[in-house]
Amino acid sequence: MFGKILNTFGTKMLVAVINLAIAILISQVLGDSGKGVQSLVLTNISFILIFSEIVCGASLVYLTSRHSFSKLWLPSIIWAFLMAAFMGLIISFLTPGLDFLLAVHTAILSFVSSFANIHFRVLIGREEVKKANANTLLQPFMLLMTLAVYYLLLGKRDIYGYVLGLYVAYLSSSMLGFFQLREEYKKLQFYPLRDYGDTLKALFKYGFLNQTGHFVQFFNLRLNYYLLNAYVDTAHVGVYSNSVSLAESIWIISNSIALVQYGRISNSTDTEYNQKLTLNLCKLCFVVSLVAVAVLSLLPSSLYQFIFGPDFGDMSHIIRLLVPGVLCYSIFLILGHYYSGSGRYFMNTLAALCGLMVTLLGGFVLVPRMATTGAAITASLAYSLNAVFLLFCFLRESRFRPKDFMLTPSELKEYFVEIKNHYLK
Repeated sequence: MFGKILNTFGTKMLVAVINLAIAILISQVLGDSGKGVQSLVLTNISFILIFSEIVCGASLVYLTSRHSFSKLWLPSIIWAFLMAAFMGLIISFLTPGLDFLLAVHTAILSFVSSFANIHFRVLIGREEVKKANANTLLQPFMLLMTLAVYYLLLGKRDIYGYVLGLYVAYLSSSMLGFFQLREEYKKLQFYPLRDYGDTLKALFKYGFLNQTGHFVQFFNLRLNYYLLNAYVDTAHVGVYSNSVSLAESIWIISNSIALVQYGRISNSTDTEYNQKLTLNLCKLCFVVSLVAVAVLSLLPSSLYQFIFGPDFGDMSHIIRLLVPGVLCYSIFLILGHYYSGSGRYFMNTLAALCGLMVTLLGGFVLVPRMATTGAAITASLAYSLNAVFLLFCFLRESRFRPKDFMLTPSELKEYFVEIKNHYLK
């Protein structure tokens, strides 16, 4: 399992480096306003995916070991198409500054992304983590290559280079996933509609509970983008989005651990083992994230201006405000996957609702008055409250004590040995 975590972490680090290169390229070519538009496009795609993944999202991981691929595939594809078509009509109201053509592309891209995600979720549900990681790495790589050709070789300067890049990235990932699951596709069967009843019931049951939490959490994480766009301008969205992306890169650690943890717990019925595993992973995650957060906090504003362009000097201030919440949220991700892996998605929803209260209050009060500073303070407080709520619930359920979350020297030594053995074998 530790080897899978390291493999996932290595993949996500490469993805982070590529995403950083993408952010730098777009920021340098399009400036803060263009970066703001790009962030809103990607945020709108993420918004549609929340509804699409009611059926073709994380519930697939939980149900892959319990239902056949054929029974899961068709409902997922149909639902993804319906949500892309319907929600594509809605998103134009969220971002009135974006033209209609971008809204159409956003809807289509959300469907293609859902198709790629179906393959990814099935692979995770089968604990084929290396295959899933290869799929994860392909998307940003193809996006970066397309952007390099469009902006650097062809010399164009518009947002549609990014849209084209997303098409190439999502389609490439979809095709790779199709190849990785080719044996399942060879055996793909279509049944009378009544035979999908039990599968549909399970998909909606677990998916609705999980995505309700994701819907609430989406606004915890991204409502500030829309508020900045509405109350200030897209330039502030661009600067804030770059700051958030760098701060949230700390979650590479948590997500790498949680991805493997989720697959393991969803295939286990041993509650004591799952709790002990979660405790150990929380300790590991916190220590490594703390080091990463400390480094990120020390970077000066001049470095951000050099990397992203002269419009992005405020990033260092925003990141320092985000860091406390980002560190707390890294623990939330581990605890949240413990509850998701055991099918109790409502716990994540309750935690997200706690954070949403802060987001709504702080967002509508602080963002109009303090712009990006208000957005960062609001986000950090919301992230922290998410973590505190789940930590309290986990301690009550597991009977662990707060001191049990301290990493001991023997555990630290054990992790170093594991890392050395993995990379030097």
